[in-house]
Amino acid sequence: MKSHLRRYLQNKGIDSFQKLQLLLFLYQNPSLKGTLHELAQRTYFGDTSLLGKILTDLHSVGLVEEVDRIYKLADTPGVITYLKGLARLFDDPLTRQNLLQALPKQASWAVAGY
Repeated sequence: MKSHLRRYLQNKGIDSFQKLQLLLFLYQNPSLKGTLHELAQRTYFGDTSLLGKILTDLHSVGLVEEVDRIYKLADTPGVITYLKGLARLFDDPLTRQNLLQALPKQASWAVAGY
């Protein structure tokens, strides 16, 4: 995996598969926006308390925008550029496996905390 993308993930606190999965889903659906419960339905995310924590975390680092409890992917050029690269890397099975293996190493405490 590209070192700048690895650093980006670390800097943005992408420390779990669930966060990564949600970010890639939002990237693939750029016009999607909704409440916590609407996004839980659209993403088949059963644990709304975990999804709420993830959205809060992603909002705090500027990856997700929130207005009146409506969430959507931040559409700033920097966010889109990195997510485009991340999505491209995630399409390659070997790179995807390396990426997923790197997540717990970045912050194993965060994964255990969920």
